[in-house]
Amino acid sequence: MEKIFNSKNIIIGIIIILIIIVAFLLYLFKFYDLNKLHPSIKAAFLNIPFLKNKIASQQLKSEVEKNQEIFEAETKRIEHEWIEIDKQKQELLTKEAELTKKQTELETLEKQLDVEKEKLETQLKNIKELAQYYELMETRNAADILENMEDDFLIQLFRNMKKEVVSEILSNLDSKKAASITKKMSGL
Repeated sequence: MEKIFNSKNIIIGIIIILIIIVAFLLYLFKFYDLNKLHPSIKAAFLNIPFLKNKIASQQLKSEVEKNQEIFEAETKRIEHEWIEIDKQKQELLTKEAELTKKQTELETLEKQLDVEKEKLETQLKNIKELAQYYELMETRNAADILENMEDDFLIQLFRNMKKEVVSEILSNLDSKKAASITKKMSGL
């Protein structure tokens, strides 16, 4: 009876050990990533049908997670690049608007310069015509009229007249007025 008792104890011990092994395997199966096992242990587990499927599914899950991380990183990189592209696009639009504004300003200034140029050309033409009129007058009469005009106007007028006529008109002007005009014409 002792032999039977001993045999029962041995069988119970073996069953307990098998239960512990199965519990350990279930623990590994349930909670542990079998892909992290040592390659030799992993190879041994691949011979067990239900563990083979578990290892394969964990490998697939691991690859999917890795691919998901790569995808998310690539998505973030692309989003960042799009943000940079949009930023550069806005900068270009701003620069383009500034350039358009500057171009408009330049065109306006150019028109103003053309108007001023035309105005100056007209004034110069008028001064030349006046100079011709005064050249045709008697110098004493021209001097009497020019006596009351501003020095700057007289200088412009004299510069468009013949030197002989200017010298005769200056000689008929008041001496102080003639001296003032002569000094201004010399640039002193």
